[in-house]
Amino acid sequence: IALADHVSFALRRMAVGMDLEYPLLAEVQHLYAEEYTQARALLAAINAHSEVRLPEAEAVGLALHLVNAGSATGDLSYTYRMTGVIQQMVTVIEQLYEQPLDPGSVSVGRFITHLRYLFVRIHQHRQLHEEHSAIGVAIRQAYPQAADCARRLAELLELRLGADLTEDEVSYLALHIARVTTDTGS
Repeated sequence: IALADHVSFALRRMAVGMDLEYPLLAEVQHLYAEEYTQARALLAAINAHSEVRLPEAEAVGLALHLVNAGSATGDLSYTYRMTGVIQQMVTVIEQLYEQPLDPGSVSVGRFITHLRYLFVRIHQHRQLHEEHSAIGVAIRQAYPQAADCARRLAELLELRLGADLTEDEVSYLALHIARVTTDTGS
């Protein structure tokens, strides 16, 4: 319903000459590539069946609605915040490891998917939690630099979302950080 409402409003806006800019184009293209591709196809279909043509930039707004629909929060402002936090987290990793991450890599895609589900668990107060998890301990021991980076990202999440991560969540975050920082593009 929210997506249909967005399309209806966008068509009315364009009919009266009101154009909107979406500053998150690069983030949406990289963080939500699949949803952005779907949004572009949706935009093409809308434009094929409407007298009023929506600009290409409208694909960003459509993609964010698709992301929101998949996040189970029902709150588009949470999706915007989530997008900004993911971008900040990627930047922290790039700075700590002094290397850019390949947004097209499978590992980065998995990392972003992990973060999206993490945000849903945070929102629903259902984080992974097992006292002294053997897997968590093993991950932290095997990847100490990634574990340190994960703790920094946990601090960022506490500041931005007001949520403390459990040790298990920090451990799984460390595992994904280890993967994205050793990825060779596969």
